[in-house]
This record gives sequence, C-alpha cells and structure tokens, in this order.
Amino acid sequence: MNRILTVAIVAGFTTMSTAAIDITVDAQKGIKKISPYIYGRNIDKISDTKAESDSTEEAFIAQMLDAGIHMMRANNGNNSTRYNWSHKMTVHPDWFNNVYDHDWDITAKKVLDKMPGVDAMYAFQLTGYAASSTAHNFPDWDWKQEHGSYPSRTFDLAGGGEVSEDGQTLIKAGDASLYNMEWPADSTVGIIPHWKDELKYDMSRFKYWSMDNEIEIWRGTHNDLDLPVTGDFLVERYIDVAKKARAAWGDIKLTGPVVANEWQWCHINAYNDESRPKIDGQEYCWLEFFTKKIAEAQKASGTRLLDVFDIHWYPSEKDYESRVNWHRVLFDTTYYYKGGNGVRCATGKCDWSDKEKGYRSYIFVRINQWLEKYFGKDHGIKLGITETDLNDSDPMVTALTYASFLGTMQDNGVEIFTPWTWGDGMYETVHLFSRYGHPNRVQSTSSNDSLVSAYSSISNKGDSLTVIFVNRAEKDAQDVDLDLANFASDGTVKTLTLQNLQGETFISHTSNALKENVVDANLQGGTTSATGYSINSFKMTLPAKSITAILLTTDTPKVVDSTDAIRPRPTSRAITRYDRYIDTKGRSVAKPRPGYYVLRIGAKK
Repeated sequence: MNRILTVAIVAGFTTMSTAAIDITVDAQKGIKKISPYIYGRNIDKISDTKAESDSTEEAFIAQMLDAGIHMMRANNGNNSTRYNWSHKMTVHPDWFNNVYDHDWDITAKKVLDKMPGVDAMYAFQLTGYAASSTAHNFPDWDWKQEHGSYPSRTFDLAGGGEVSEDGQTLIKAGDASLYNMEWPADSTVGIIPHWKDELKYDMSRFKYWSMDNEIEIWRGTHNDLDLPVTGDFLVERYIDVAKKARAAWGDIKLTGPVVANEWQWCHINAYNDESRPKIDGQEYCWLEFFTKKIAEAQKASGTRLLDVFDIHWYPSEKDYESRVNWHRVLFDTTYYYKGGNGVRCATGKCDWSDKEKGYRSYIFVRINQWLEKYFGKDHGIKLGITETDLNDSDPMVTALTYASFLGTMQDNGVEIFTPWTWGDGMYETVHLFSRYGHPNRVQSTSSNDSLVSAYSSISNKGDSLTVIFVNRAEKDAQDVDLDLANFASDGTVKTLTLQNLQGETFISHTSNALKENVVDANLQGGTTSATGYSINSFKMTLPAKSITAILLTTDTPKVVDSTDAIRPRPTSRAITRYDRYIDTKGRSVAKPRPGYYVLRIGAKK
C-alpha cells in the first residue's frame, strides 16, 4: 500500500510569520520547455584580439561553465553597430568614435573550443556603414598626458575633430567619412558564409543574430553618421538585412528590434511626445509600429523576418520593494510600476494620470498581443531581454531580483536573457537554477506570490522535481505548505539555500555559498518499510531574503514526452491517508491532523 505523508522541514531559521503560505505544484500542468538561453550573460573578460587565453580568461570561462551559463551575447552592444568582419575592426561610439581592432572570429572560436554547452549571439549592422580605418583616431592618450584628463567622451573627435583646452567644448567634429565605409546588407551578412563555408564553424552554436543594437537612439549613439532615424527608415534597414540574412542561412534566428530602454519601448530619438512614429497620421508606440511593419513585410515577401522579440531595460529604482518587484513589470497585469513612463504611451496616446500610483506595464503581455494581432496565432516568435542591470550593493538583493526574473521567464517561455552587468550573487543564483533545475517547467501557484514565489521544473523522465522558493520578505522568515499534485516523492529530500550573501562567493560547482540539508523523509526505526510510502505534502520554513530549492525524486515517474506533455502511467494502486506525527527517531507523537500522515524532520531553533 502506498501511503501519503506530509513532511515538515525546518531548516533552523529564526522568526516567521503566523500565516503559512500555500504552494501547490502540479507536475502534469503548465508543462513547457525551459530555454537554456535564459541562463545567459553578455561577454566579459574574453579577448577578441588574442587567440590564446591567459589565466584570467581561463578562470572566467571555468567559472562561467561551472555556474551553468548557456548563452553568451558576444557582440558588445553599441560597438557592434559598425563592426567590420572583413577588416576586423569597429567604431567605439562612446569613445570619440575611435576605431580599434576587434575580431569576432577569435571569440567565436573560443566558444567552440573552450565553452561546451554555451552558444553565442553576434549581430548584423543596419546603419549601412562600418569601420574602415584606424588611421584617423583622436590621440586620446597623448591628450590625457598633456591635459591631465580626457575630454568629454561624447565628442565626435575621430577623423580630425578639435576640442577646447579644458576638454569641455567641441570646436570641430571629425569627418566620419575618414573612418567609415559603406556597408550594405550584402556586406554585413557576408559573415555567415565566412564562418559557415570558409572557417567551417559549427553554426548550430551561433543560431541567434541580433539585428544591430538600440537602433532607435542612433541619433545619440551614432550621431556622426547623421542618419534619418525615423520609424520607416529603421524598418526599411531591418527588412533589407533580414531578408539577406535568411537567404544566406535559412536556419538563422533573427532577434529585434533590440530596443534601448523603457522610454524607447514607445519612442524614437527625442524624449518628448512628438517622437512616436505615425501611420496615416495615427501615432503608434514604437514597438507596435515595428511589429505591424515587420508583419506586413513578412506576409508580402513570404520570408520569415523575426524569431525573437528582443528588448533592453534598465530600471533605476533604489528601494528594496521596487527592486524585488521588477520582474512583475514583464507579465503581471495587476502590478502598478512607478517607473513606467514610456509604456504609458503604449496605445499611441499617453496617459500621464496618477503618477504616484504608477502604471500597469506588463510589457511582454503587450508585445505578445501585438504579435498575435499582426502576425496571427501560432507565429512562433519568442521573447528576450539581452541587456539589463539588476545589481544592488547587497548581493542578496541582486540574487533575489535575478532569481525572480529567471523564474518568471521559465514560467512564461522567454527564450533569451543576458543581463548586461554582472554582480555578486548572480553566479550563485544562475548556478542554482541551471545546475539543479530541470528542462521542463511545471505549474506552481502561491497564495501570496508577491511575497513568496515557487518556480518548479521536472526532468524529461519525470523522476526528478525541483521547486525553487524565493522569499522576498526583508525581515521575516515565512512558513510555507507545499502540496504536490501528480508527483509522489520517494522520501529522499535535499534542500539548497542561498542566504546572507556577502561579496562574490561563487568559485565553482563544488565551492559556493549553497547551504545543503539532506534529510530522509522515510520512516526510521523499523515502524514500516521505507518503500511503502510516498510523500506529496511538505511544510517548510524559509528564511528572510532567501532562495531555497527543494530537490525531490520519485520511484513512480510519469515521463515528460517531446510534445511538452506528461504521459501518465496507468496505476490501480490504492491511496490511503492516516493521522499521525513521527519524530526524527521514528517515534509516535500524539498530535493528529485530519487527512494527513505527518512526518516532522528536525526541530525549530
């Protein structure tokens, strides 16, 4: 007979709230594949000028691999816009437009040779121009030696520019034609046959290609080109390159529009209400305008033009409550975000009312609605964020925020997540999710999700389940009651907890800040055989500001098939429930609770 137990796991924490939070995990509901590319980051500490790796680079690669990183955005953001793969150089728009040597062939080769399990994302150039020469750089180092500091880095000084002696006034801008060359769509997509046919790279590791970077703010970041940055111009450049890229390689995955930040979700160029694109006199949010135009071009041409809808977001709130709720801006239609400004214009008209309360952003829900409206159902376009900054001075706050993003992205099928900055606490968090989670997300519900969330995943065989709890309570521990549906634990319970992180604590898969607790939930002392029980209900106490994973296995798995659905195994086994408490030594404790067989593990401190 298979008996159901409720297990109470107390990890030795202090104060807790009086009301327990109910968590339900159903291993047969909400099953969807988790994209490994949400475990990503932007490139760092990997040289694209030296083929050989030094000790610092090797250590970085080892740490990244041990943490479970699976995606590297390797195009360097703004520096990708004028990358010349043929000349191996690019313009640095944030550094006087000086041109320096860069070779993506080198970093791609390092990914192939040194980073198993990691794919990389590079970028196409859409401006129509690329770097042509390093001979016209502004002599920045000589200037600093003579004047004691650099001029304002926003000045266009490459190409013979002149600046005042105090470095604060631009006297003459440089001539952009001296360090740029024309770079049409055929030129930019030429890197595909270069890698695929000439260098024989394994292109399955480089499926995703970013359609440039933050194109709607080129007048600020690449103003030396004097481009007509309008919605129509940007879409025209996008379509031209996208068609050529698809023709060069049919299996490519194109990501766009790679929009810069919250205001730019709905605006182009200027920070005013006149910067929204128009169609027949009607104003549109930039993201909706882009979606509508690309969908029209795709239907007209029969060529798939977009695979991942990619945005950037740099929230700036400093308070704890805002930070640990940032993830709700993406999908939560009930959350009022006080930092929402650009999204107030999502309908084409702006709603500036009730600024104190905030605005319901749910930006990814809106994007999904636009995609379905213009592309139709079953369009297959995924979502991604390839730049953000989640760092806080407290590594535990960073970890909580990052964990909430990862869990939300698992729950909603996001394809790519690569934060631009990387802070203390992030390696610990991605390591817990990536190395201890499983490929398939299953449904979790919380009676107080804003305070404690649960993010669950199951193995392909259905024999292992991981539930990761994020307790955002700043000061109090929280009691949770976990009920499992369609999964019966065999009694082996392991928990892993991140708490009170200080500095960078992640060194490797075996040396990190995870606190492990292993308990045997089966009865001990010969009361009955261990194999006679399955467990589907647990009590836990989560410490304040913590991330805790509970790792469960089962002897009666229900296999997850390739169609993302559970295929249940038939069984005629009866299930009986009893009332009883058992202490850690297997002794009976007289405290009945109707409907449950309760095993208590450990003792509160």
